[in-house]
Amino acid sequence: MTLSDIQAPRAVPAPRRTGVEPAELVLRTPAPDRSASTFVSVVVIAEGPAAQIESDLTALDAALSAAYPVHEIVLVLSGARGRQPWARALARRQANLQVLGLLHECTDEVAFTAGLDGALGDVVVTARLGVDAPTDVVRCASMVDDDTGIVVGVDRAAGGGRRLALGLSRRLARYGMRDDDIASVSLGLRAYSRQALDAWLPRRDRDRVLRLLPSLSGYPSAVLDYTPGTRAHARSTTSLRQVLRSIFYASARPLRLAVGISVTASVINLLYALYVVIVGVFKGAVAGWTSTSLQTSVMFFLICVVIAIMAEFMYQSNETANERPAYRVAFEATSAVQNARDMLNVEAQGAAAVRSDDGRVAS
Repeated sequence: MTLSDIQAPRAVPAPRRTGVEPAELVLRTPAPDRSASTFVSVVVIAEGPAAQIESDLTALDAALSAAYPVHEIVLVLSGARGRQPWARALARRQANLQVLGLLHECTDEVAFTAGLDGALGDVVVTARLGVDAPTDVVRCASMVDDDTGIVVGVDRAAGGGRRLALGLSRRLARYGMRDDDIASVSLGLRAYSRQALDAWLPRRDRDRVLRLLPSLSGYPSAVLDYTPGTRAHARSTTSLRQVLRSIFYASARPLRLAVGISVTASVINLLYALYVVIVGVFKGAVAGWTSTSLQTSVMFFLICVVIAIMAEFMYQSNETANERPAYRVAFEATSAVQNARDMLNVEAQGAAAVRSDDGRVAS
């Protein structure tokens, strides 16, 4: 929901007192002028000690408050057993905060998916707390508009080895998805419009294909060049295995490749079988060679045909996924103060309406 400027409310005349108990009504009143802002949600995963997390959250909230008065921060804690008291105390101190504690340790894909499931904003940004600067988070959110549904952050300062891995993963994704506009498959600083998320959220395997969301959504994307900080726990943000898994879940092209290889191999074996027959009939051969070669080539032909059939069947059913949940929530904590609630233009007015003498409701 995008909140927009609304003119100041008109004065409402005081109701006449008739001695009748007023009925409870819900009246729409114009929102205050300060609500002229896009509702931005920022999903962050955090690493490091509690004091550092709180400091980084304060800095992020200050940057968001200056640019987007209506915002929320969704903090996802992986393997959060035993941290519930701290999380609830943090939610009482920090405004505009949701804390989502996951029961088990999980990958970044699952953690970001859990946060995206609960984010409510018109624009949703994913970032790593303490790694992606608050200014870059705000800049990423500001790039989403009617013509740009997704913004992908690209680390231009990556080292040689990591740059090579990112380039290889990107080329694999482009081939698998048949999309030359894929700028990066690395998770981290990204921004999504609500429409782009709505095209991805219904998928049961959404955590597995999160890296390819920009391509799957079909919405135009933009690239944000930035320089992230150093992660608390050094590990690759782009795993080739995870990228390949995402391609297999999101695209049927690998199955089509298997079908093509199988069909080609079956044709080659069929040609070889014909060659064996020609040699045996017209030129003669060592005893037993013709029958052995013919049997081998026919068997490989049949095997390749069976593989092609199985690959085609898997292609037709590749959308089927297991029903196990991607994550389990251990606890949730929400701030008592949510600026977004104060911006809404719906409020309950129990005493704002009374019944007149003729039975009608006056306001």
